[in-house]
Amino acid sequence: MPRHRPYHTLLAALAGALIVGGCRAAPLAYGSDAASAKAHFDAFAAAIEYRFTRVVRNPKFATARMQIARYAFAPSKLAGDTALWTGLRTTRTGADRDLEVHAALSAGQFRFTARPGVALPVQVGDERHLIALDQLGPGDWQWRTAVDHAVGTMPPARADDIARALFHTAERPAAAIRADYRAVMPRTAASLGRLLALDSIATAPQADGSTVVTLRVSVSGDRLARTLPAFAKYIKHYVEPARYRFRLADRSGADWFDAEARDRVLTLRFRSHEGQLQPLLGAARRMPDSLRLHVDALAKISLFTVGVTRMEGEFVHVRTPRERGWAMRFTKDPEWHLPLIAERLLRTPLRRPFEGTGVVFSLGLRTGPDGQTLLARTFDMAVRESAIMRFLGTLGFTAMSDYAGTVEDEENRFIAEVMAAMRADVRALGAK
Repeated sequence: MPRHRPYHTLLAALAGALIVGGCRAAPLAYGSDAASAKAHFDAFAAAIEYRFTRVVRNPKFATARMQIARYAFAPSKLAGDTALWTGLRTTRTGADRDLEVHAALSAGQFRFTARPGVALPVQVGDERHLIALDQLGPGDWQWRTAVDHAVGTMPPARADDIARALFHTAERPAAAIRADYRAVMPRTAASLGRLLALDSIATAPQADGSTVVTLRVSVSGDRLARTLPAFAKYIKHYVEPARYRFRLADRSGADWFDAEARDRVLTLRFRSHEGQLQPLLGAARRMPDSLRLHVDALAKISLFTVGVTRMEGEFVHVRTPRERGWAMRFTKDPEWHLPLIAERLLRTPLRRPFEGTGVVFSLGLRTGPDGQTLLARTFDMAVRESAIMRFLGTLGFTAMSDYAGTVEDEENRFIAEVMAAMRADVRALGAK
């Protein structure tokens, strides 16, 4: 189900990868030797660069995208529009609708085309999108989305080596990290620095040989205003005031990773020993495969500040011979923060997404056809139509409307430029 992109998270993740990966070890973890590592890194970065290069959509998908964004929480408005979908299946409870989309770089443009029968991608950068709407009963609907993005031939298991290299390189004095990332990735630092700035790095060695790392990254649209004015304005309006926190904890309550954004600064905290995460406090031990993800997220949309706090879900590391990734499931309804106008509306429908199988999200790498590795993500959520859900949908569509068009074009350009800079930096590693 389309929604406006979580810019702060996406771009801060790029910054974090750049900062703690600012040495040769991180990009060279993409392969078993320097040549294969650089080839795998280049393919992965190229796939993302292509995705944001001069994006165009065929009329069917351009219309469907905005209609789904507008009526995501009122799906009955979409059900009867047969022109919106590429597939329709009759079921016991009503009808299931599919929208399949093929996307690929062609003639210097990344083209999205809605059509039935889209196969899994086999060329670097190509994507398959599936958006499905299933009717569960009167007023109840299920959204299912899946995106598969071809990112080269790097085996998914390499993700473990990359993660270890990223965390391990942070186990150094702060001055060495700061100097290294500017020396090793200078083009990336300059390109990403138009939006994100490293405020501080603190590394605290522990008696057991581990290191507690704290990174503070500031976000500001000011430096973008001259070249990407619409994107800069959107950042200042939507991203800079946003407040959120993502915290990973085990069943005992010990924190393993903490990312918090407020007052235009993202703070990342973790503890690492030889590239393996450890609990922030207490004795070192192996990270469990299953953790609890605690989420607070508040954003300003129009005149209102809306969001959730105390949202908790299961966070599972997926490790199979053909896949590496994370699977998240939220079955406990959070504390909602809504405008006063919404207080007069029944809140019972807000619990519906967390009932049954709950809200499910996954992200990871898996082996696809013809040896291609797929960056895959899924998102499933049930919706019960109501006045309060329609109100939330209206707020979300306001943000989407502000984003679609010039803002999106400028953000796409920014991300493509960052990825191109990363590719150039890694290609230059052999000459250093």
